[in-house]
Amino acid sequence: MNQTRKRPASSFAGSIERGPRGPILRDDAGVSWRIGFADGTVPDNVDGQVRIRGRVVDIDRIEVDYIEVQNDA
Repeated sequence: MNQTRKRPASSFAGSIERGPRGPILRDDAGVSWRIGFADGTVPDNVDGQVRIRGRVVDIDRIEVDYIEVQNDA
């Protein structure tokens, strides 16, 4: 059964890793999420620590609305 109602956006933080099926967000607890972008493209400069805002669209996938790279400077 497909759910048609929208899920609320949430914030997630972690590090981006490159995977064979696209980027993966791994949080501090070790939970991994595949991430996708609404327009289907992945920004080139997204690596390391990030904070994203998006919706969980599958048990292991987040659709990203906004991404912010966290600088450790």
